[in-house]
Amino acid sequence: MLKGNTHKFFALMLPTLLIVMIMAARLGDITIVSPSLGVVITTQTDKEEYLLRQRVTVDGNITLDGLPANNLVAVTQVDTPSQTLAYRTLQIGNPAQSWPINITAIYLTDSGHNIIDTAKIDSVVMAAATFYNWQATARTVYMAVTVFDANMVPLRAAKVSATLDPYQSATPKFSIYIPSSACSGKALICANAYNQEPKNGGIALSLEKTAYFCISRTQQGLIEYPSLPPPPPQTTPGVYNTNITLPPDPKAGTYSVHVLGQVSPTAFSSATTTFNVENSEGYPPQASFAYWPAKPYLNQTVDFDASSSTPEGFNDTITSYQWDFGDGTPKQTRSTPTITHNYQQNQTFIVTLNVTDNEDLWSTTSKPITIYPEFGPTANFTWTPTQPYFNQTVTFDASNSTIGWCAQTQRFSPIENYEWNFSDGTGNIATGDPAITHNFTQPGNYTVALKITDADGRIDTTSSIVQVLNVSLKLYDVDGNGWIDLTDVLAVALAYGSFPGQPTWNPACDFNHDDKIDLDDYLGVVLHYGEDP
Repeated sequence: MLKGNTHKFFALMLPTLLIVMIMAARLGDITIVSPSLGVVITTQTDKEEYLLRQRVTVDGNITLDGLPANNLVAVTQVDTPSQTLAYRTLQIGNPAQSWPINITAIYLTDSGHNIIDTAKIDSVVMAAATFYNWQATARTVYMAVTVFDANMVPLRAAKVSATLDPYQSATPKFSIYIPSSACSGKALICANAYNQEPKNGGIALSLEKTAYFCISRTQQGLIEYPSLPPPPPQTTPGVYNTNITLPPDPKAGTYSVHVLGQVSPTAFSSATTTFNVENSEGYPPQASFAYWPAKPYLNQTVDFDASSSTPEGFNDTITSYQWDFGDGTPKQTRSTPTITHNYQQNQTFIVTLNVTDNEDLWSTTSKPITIYPEFGPTANFTWTPTQPYFNQTVTFDASNSTIGWCAQTQRFSPIENYEWNFSDGTGNIATGDPAITHNFTQPGNYTVALKITDADGRIDTTSSIVQVLNVSLKLYDVDGNGWIDLTDVLAVALAYGSFPGQPTWNPACDFNHDDKIDLDDYLGVVLHYGEDP
């Protein structure tokens, strides 16, 4: 339940925190007096001057009574007085602490509130996180969400302040525009909770929670990419390090880095440093690209994406992407960063990308790509039971056969025909279904052969020897182990109500051969339970 903002005393002792904020110098000086002279914090950036789209690294040290402190690091970055670039809380060490706020979920949705893991460029999505107050005291919480692209360029940092009653939660949602300049690939969402804005001395009320998603130029939705572990904690006590990449559109000027190091709500210290962002001109762009699939085959369409390339000059844009695929085909130039190509030889090629900006400045990059040859299907099968008796129904299953890539038709060709030969005089049996049943009427060793044919006419064969035992299958002994026991009862129970063609159908359980497994079959096996047939 959300209420109006009220200030609540933060009485719960926290382990050491470090809160870092980058803000425009025009915000004015913020003075935070340290009640504890034993806490010392330093901060610096790796350079004094930056260009737009360059990476800013912020690091420093924090000590308590002269010793490295084991702590957390929160980072807030602001480029103008009205816009925050990012909120971060980075764990250092492994402090044992119960936090008053738990961030229980973080996710992305489309405009229709459907959960997605892939956001398309030039679209608006929603970033959401759930904040839960698990303690018996109401708390004013600044709930912050930051979304980065694949180059760690912050796309938006947003927050909302509300009072959470005891054992209540809130799930704020923030609209995020994915601009055309966003780098596609693995991107990051971070959610943080503070008792007030970090630039005003706010302390963290929870561990940071993160989630990865994908930025794509071609698709959006729930693509079900595998989940990734969160960024690991920083393990060196007393040292912190974080970075962002400057967006392409902030204004040039002087920025301040304000750092607050905390060992408790009343013991902290602060430090400030500055850096400048220049109106950069005359700087060439940086070329970069990726391709997929990672293992392409002969004549398979390969997608190339150069959206990770960046213009480096102030307000510059990349105007052309020239591709040389290294296979003797003519170079191709596009005004957009994506292109496809098919290779006609299976070998390793060197792909070269040249990007040019609106000032006619350019740069190139190259990387190898290996094209693999086409391949046909692979036949394989299993059977159950593995040691059947004669006259017992045996199920053969070739569904673990694998499909192959056909360069001519440019597809992974499905298997269309399964041809079996059981070497018992029944001849070849062809079917479009990978599963088939068979009864061997005599004991012996039989070479069972399988030939599969895919939709493009490619063939593969395999065979295995099946040993058929010289034991008659007795009525109600489903598994043929010589006893009517619990496994037989369970087999009938699992197949109960089925008939031929259904997934649970087991012909060995149809004792009266009426093509259905019903109460007559079940009572038969139960009444003979424990017998030696």
